Amino acid sequence: MEKPTQLTKSIGFYYVSKDNETKTSELSLLLSQKKAILIRAQWPSVPFLSVMDNVSLANKKGDDLESVLPYVQLPLSALKKERTELAPFEEIKIQLLLALLSERETLLIENVLSTLTTKEVQILLPLCQEIAEQFAVAIYLIHEDECFAHTPYTTYL
Repeated sequence: MEKPTQLTKSIGFYYVSKDNETKTSELSLLLSQKKAILIRAQWPSVPFLSVMDNVSLANKKGDDLESVLPYVQLPLSALKKERTELAPFEEIKIQLLLALLSERETLLIENVLSTLTTKEVQILLPLCQEIAEQFAVAIYLIHEDECFAHTPYTTYL
């Protein structure tokens, strides 16, 4: 029997302190139940496949990629790059794209902000808020720095 969690069915962009064991364990449960997808600083792609082939694997329903790419602010040219040519921010955006294509209702972003520039963080936070609203998903930013809890884009849990 699955243990119910209060975090399911919440639409929005939320900050969760890395030290909040209750919330992080609930989110871990969602991951183990395959109800959530984890976005990491390093994209765990299939190494022998191209970036486009990795994305195609997630696009099982054959959705039009070009209609989803603007939501993650990723040009089609990024999918044509070699995996080793991707910048850290592009890897995160590709993982957001994969999460949207997988149609999961919950996305967890854990420990990615330290790999980004200040400008990229300033782009990522409102981007996640917009994605949460447009796609009716819950996005949880798990981070140790509580300054991200007090941005106009996140709700603190």
